[in-house]
Amino acid sequence: MPDTHLDSHTMPTPADCQTNEASPSGSALLFGDEKTPPLWLWLAIEQDELVALEAALLDHLRSPLFPSRIGEGPLQSGDDAGLLEFALRFGTIAGRFAQGTDLVIAATRIVTERGGPLSRQGAMACVEALQYRLHAEARGLGAAATNPARLRHFVLASRLAADLWLRHVQGPDSGRPLHRRMAEALGLPAATPAPAAPEPPPKPQAGPGTVTVLQPFEPPNDRAEWLSYQPLTAPLPLRRVPRDSVRRIEALAEAAPAFAAPLKEIRRTLALAAHAGRPSPRIRPILLVGAPGIGKTWFARRLAQALMLPFASLNLGGATDNRCLQGTARGWSAATPAWPIAEMSRLQAPNPVLFLDEVEKAGGQRESNGRAHDTLLAMIEPESAAGWYDECLRTTADLRNVVWVMAANETRGIPAPFLSRVSVHHVQPPPASAFDGTFSGLLSGIAADIGCVAQELPALPLETRQALKRSFAQHRNLRRLRAQIEECLGIAAEEALEVAH
Repeated sequence: MPDTHLDSHTMPTPADCQTNEASPSGSALLFGDEKTPPLWLWLAIEQDELVALEAALLDHLRSPLFPSRIGEGPLQSGDDAGLLEFALRFGTIAGRFAQGTDLVIAATRIVTERGGPLSRQGAMACVEALQYRLHAEARGLGAAATNPARLRHFVLASRLAADLWLRHVQGPDSGRPLHRRMAEALGLPAATPAPAAPEPPPKPQAGPGTVTVLQPFEPPNDRAEWLSYQPLTAPLPLRRVPRDSVRRIEALAEAAPAFAAPLKEIRRTLALAAHAGRPSPRIRPILLVGAPGIGKTWFARRLAQALMLPFASLNLGGATDNRCLQGTARGWSAATPAWPIAEMSRLQAPNPVLFLDEVEKAGGQRESNGRAHDTLLAMIEPESAAGWYDECLRTTADLRNVVWVMAANETRGIPAPFLSRVSVHHVQPPPASAFDGTFSGLLSGIAADIGCVAQELPALPLETRQALKRSFAQHRNLRRLRAQIEECLGIAAEEALEVAH
């Protein structure tokens, strides 16, 4: 996306925007063009302009160019809570994108002008986002003297910040981080109780069921995204596995008999932890070795669901160094913390299930940027994981409670010291006799991806299921079977629509 730019052309009036000839496109509404400043910079936005701005923003968030893990939420027009939740999730990384801050400001500006119950939070988010942006741009104002478009953009943004500041004076809670105040307004897990006095709320006390992931650190720069890592410096409660976790593991073993060996090991770990009174057990890192398409990724997701733990995944295939895991050291413009720390911050859990795919394909050289295998070895080794040093945050992190599940097509290419520290399980393709359980599990997964239950999917005729069973007996590939099931469901849905009409 090109950088936002404005020139010294006259700002169009609301009446101009209501005509077809002068009406700017969705991109111009959000980011401006040579003749049109973005609408979020206007000090007063008419109702028609507000509707147009919201429509342009929603279209942009649903476009293929936008990061799917941020824009996948089903936002609708008039959804104040949805817009502010987007600002909360995307605002921490908006600085990495050319127009990321503009998107956050546009979302909060819409909520502010609409005057809904969250208007004050939206206004404050808008003001603070502008402050971060203006602080960064002020450093280059000397060069802006020769660039009227950039200077005009800076002046308009300053006017908007001042206008919102006067209309929404900060209250006594302004000393708390922005993401915490927005989380409180949205009822998100990261929320903390609002303090009854101007003093900041006390940090929770460490207990047997809590973990302090990060030691105190100084943010490496003034970007807002670093505020999201501060909650990790306070004790976080461990996510507890359900009391019926053993029954859940047994049900998963019935649905995935090819993974009986790793599930047996996990079941014993859960039993031992329950006997010791530990509701959040530490599970030894697991490496699943098997041919592509046998369901290793599917198993990792279902394991996280059975244990009721948050899940995140990363593909190491083609990694040329360890930066995808270790992050980037402070001093670089794109400095980022290690991937496990970023995921624990995003999931707000010190013991998530982290899945690494294609471990054997991770490359790198010790003499250059480091090998991913060496970095991963330090993350899973209990002694080094207890005080793993992050070069970006310049502090130590406790990674001992992470549940590591890794997958590889073969063990060749994986260092022996690494293999000796994980539980290696060679997974064979599921037998043909496991078709019924596999078919039911895949149907449930397809329904969950669509957003319904398996009973709401089109019913497949008996001959279709028999054909799928015969095909599965030949290839025994879960990925291929799922693709075939989706194709059959699509055909059945088309036939049902034709009959209905």
